[in-house]
Parts: sequence; C-alpha cells; structure tokens
Amino acid sequence: MIIYFLLILLNIAHADPTWKWSNGLKIVEKHEFYMNDEIIIRPKDSWQTLFGVVYQDSNLKNKKDCLFYFVPGEAAGILKIKTIPFEKKCEEFLYLHGDQEWKNLKALQYSISTNLISMSLTTTKFEIEKWEVPLLNIFEHPKPKGLMSSAEYRSPKVIYLTPYQGKLSVRPQAASPLPANTICHEINEDCSEKSPSTCTQCQAGWYEIPNGCNQGPKFCGSTKCGTKNQPACRRGVRYQRQQKDYHCQEDHSFAYCAKGLSVECHGNLPYCL
Repeated sequence: MIIYFLLILLNIAHADPTWKWSNGLKIVEKHEFYMNDEIIIRPKDSWQTLFGVVYQDSNLKNKKDCLFYFVPGEAAGILKIKTIPFEKKCEEFLYLHGDQEWKNLKALQYSISTNLISMSLTTTKFEIEKWEVPLLNIFEHPKPKGLMSSAEYRSPKVIYLTPYQGKLSVRPQAASPLPANTICHEINEDCSEKSPSTCTQCQAGWYEIPNGCNQGPKFCGSTKCGTKNQPACRRGVRYQRQQKDYHCQEDHSFAYCAKGLSVECHGNLPYCL
C-alpha cells in the first residue's frame, strides 16, 4: 500500500513541469518590460525570454530552468522550458528546442512575487491551464531592527527541503478538498480581498473571473473563458480600473469574448453570450 501511494505521488510530480521549482533559490533574467499579470502581446512573432528559475536538484547541484515564449501573431504562441547549467545565460538557448513545450497558445500571462510564481496559459481553443508554484527556499532579508542578530538577518529561521526524483516530499495535510464551482478566493467589488485564498484545496484546479481589479474572484473547477455562456477572458493589467466606483456595465474593456460573442455583465463579472 505504501509503495502504491509513493508511485502515485511520483507520477503526479513528473506530470507537473513546475514541481521542481519548489526548490527554487532565486529568479533570474526576468524580462524587464513585462508587468505582473500582463497579457504578452508584443513583439509579435518573436521569441522572448520570460525568466529563469535557479533551483537545486536531488544531488543538491544548482540547475536553471529557462522559460521562453513565442509571442503569437501570424502564428500561434509557444511556451517552452529548457533546463541548462545555472552559470549559463538563458539567451544562449533562446532558439533551441525546449525540454517541454506548450503549443497553440492564444495568450499567456504570469506574475512573480517574493515566494510565488503564477502563470496562466490560454490555448487557441480557449482552454486554460494555470500554474501556481510556491518558492519555498527563497528568503527575503528582513529590515534590520534593534536586537536582531547578524545570523538572523543572513538566513531564515526555517529552511524548507523539498527533495524529488524518487524521494518523498512531506507537506502539510490539506483541508477537505473543495468541489467544483465553490468560490475559493472572494474579492469585493471595490477590489478588496474579502477572504484569503483557499484555491490550493480545489479538487480539480481553479479559474479566475475578471472584474476590472488586479485580481478577480476565483472558483474551483475549470472553464473555457471567452466561449459561449462562459466567463470572459481577461485582457491584462493595463485595462484594470483605477477608481473604486467602477461597474462592468459602464466599461468592460478589461475583458473580451471569442468572435461573434458579446460581453454581458452579471454584477461586475463579465460573461460571453
């Protein structure tokens, strides 16, 4: 029974292209112009380096995963990941085949915070794949304060080790899984967070409905944004509202639907009909 359980965990890990980033040490070579959660639309029909993740492999050797994106234009978009020696530059591998590739992409957006990478891929069929990867080993230095020792400033109190490739990584037991259509991250109409996200507990992933804020409410399950009777797709951060008295009925330029469909607002949430 234990061996069977371990095999299941290993199969899940190898199916996820980002599981090894939990051992991430730092983010490097981040594109200097793309903003967090901005849909990347230019320069069209060109390869761009998004960022690199330096992490430790099972032998505690530093490796680097480089993420490259072919920006859609005349041709569909492509995301590829290439694993290289950490001392090399991602740009040297920009035009080589990736170790993993995702093709036929219509849109891509990502965000990087101190200890989290989030990425959303939308295919030409309006199918969405979302990644959310905690960077457990990245440590942000605290601001120096009175009575803080030099050792406390240089290193964190806790170091997370998440070995992989045949070694079981123990993580906290999640709460009861949340079923589809359950709201897992509630955002008020004034863009404030009503409750912390519980989306990691969703049984089958989660999706976000744009509402003009930097982040919209999230629900458990999956959806094909922009298609009929589904939530509209999000355009990107430069379309986000600034004032708090905004309503979708007045301006829904932050969202879009597939050709032939129009946006209909249910409160501040846009749907395609």
